[in-house]
Amino acid sequence: MSLRFRAVVVGLGIVLAGTALLAHHGTNASYDPKKELTLTGTVTKFIMMNPHGQLFFDVKGADGKVVSWGGELHSVGLLRRSGWKPDTLKPGDTVSVRGYPSRAGTPFMVVQEVVINGKSYFRDLPEQGAGG
Repeated sequence: MSLRFRAVVVGLGIVLAGTALLAHHGTNASYDPKKELTLTGTVTKFIMMNPHGQLFFDVKGADGKVVSWGGELHSVGLLRRSGWKPDTLKPGDTVSVRGYPSRAGTPFMVVQEVVINGKSYFRDLPEQGAGG
């Protein structure tokens, strides 16, 4: 292999690695950790799929109006290590969801914890596991 070819391959590798790093996002860019919310609602959908699990639930306000909320969870691998299973949450389940709301002001959050039937499931604390 020529020195020039190696330089091109290494340069391309650096560019591609840099692009991947820039594409990854941090939760603080999209969600506000200074405004933690805890909402109680009814699960409408739970999706355990990469790149992030998703939780959708309806919350009834004091005025009787229902607001449909969504929540971003972690990757399937980290969820499984924290005790999550595809059937952990089912439509109709009543849940308490703690998380950080969207900075955009939409009814969406990054979920930190879900409590169902007195059992806690954390978003990304694998060392703690479910039921902690």
